[in-house]
Amino acid sequence: MDGSKLKILRTEKGMSLGKLSERTGISKSYLSLIERNIQKNPSLVILEKLAKTFEIAVEELVRREQEDPPLFCKGVPQVKSKIKVEIELSEDQLTPEKIKRIKELIDALNSE
Repeated sequence: MDGSKLKILRTEKGMSLGKLSERTGISKSYLSLIERNIQKNPSLVILEKLAKTFEIAVEELVRREQEDPPLFCKGVPQVKSKIKVEIELSEDQLTPEKIKRIKELIDALNSE
């Protein structure tokens, strides 16, 4: 859970940490840990108490504003940094044909 979302909800409702603590039954110190992103994984019970207090669904508390980009994508990836590629082959796997193909791959990557 993104703690800044909790802080925004709390301040929009004009609540102090103490007031939110009173309404939810969650300690002020624990709420502070969530808001400062020290406690990033509160229990479902905690999330339900917060959602009920703010009159929103639990999903709204835990939903990310922007989804993380996928690790793998279709098509040509947009790379904005250097990539180190390591190929490990045993001596018996290192044939002249494989060396040639590796060089072709490196040349193709460097030419773009």
